[in-house]
Amino acid sequence: MTVLFVNDEAIEEAAIRQEAAAMLNLMAARMQGEDPLTLQERAIEWAEENLIEAALLRQAALLEPETVEAPADCAPEAVAQLRQERLVARITSQAAPPRHKDIVAYYLKQKNTFHEPERIRAAHIVRNVDEHNTEQSALAAIEKAQEELAKGRPFGEVADELSDCPGKGGEMEIFTRGAMVQAFEDVAFKLDVDEISGIFRTEFGFHIATVLQRIPAGTRRLEEVQQQIEEHLLEEKKRKRLHQYVDNLRAHAVIRRDVIRRDPVRREEVPAR
Repeated sequence: MTVLFVNDEAIEEAAIRQEAAAMLNLMAARMQGEDPLTLQERAIEWAEENLIEAALLRQAALLEPETVEAPADCAPEAVAQLRQERLVARITSQAAPPRHKDIVAYYLKQKNTFHEPERIRAAHIVRNVDEHNTEQSALAAIEKAQEELAKGRPFGEVADELSDCPGKGGEMEIFTRGAMVQAFEDVAFKLDVDEISGIFRTEFGFHIATVLQRIPAGTRRLEEVQQQIEEHLLEEKKRKRLHQYVDNLRAHAVIRRDVIRRDPVRREEVPAR
């Protein structure tokens, strides 16, 4: 059995295989079309790198002079994890917030990623067709709602009184095409603001819909995404700080592989000669 040692801390093949297996599905989704054997080899390589970096951080955390306040019955592994989290927090806290000009530069470079398609804010009245409600009873109920709307009653009032989804006047979250079932979108996206649809059927039951707001397609303004960009750039800086710290640990570490065999007499594992 081959064992990877990081400053005399052993990382066995089983741990590497387990880490690689956890990564493989994600890698396959991101690297579609890649040869399965190549994927497995790369997963093992990346798994080893992850485990080496984790070991180096764990070892560095244990050498930190400050003690960690933890409950008396806290397991040693939990205390070690707390020490490591504190070390990572200290390292990443040294990353300076991005400058405004860096935020603007990122926005201009990645402007296409902030484009949003047409969106609408809608409300609806629904009568479900399910094991408790027949097609006929649901249709009769939605027709009653339609009659009330024809009398001039406010849409939200009728929705709260007669819809199977009462509350907030039937108002839905703002959505784009592809967020709702096709039958609902086919009606909603054709409505003008404040226009009320006729009765229509979806896989859930019968609906009446209205559009409260239309938001045309376009690029979000810098003011809208500035905080998002700032958080992203700051996280990048933190990751870079941590990678630099780990790279320095690795430069001074002793990393080796040993083949371990089981001694049949002493019933213990010893380095192979």
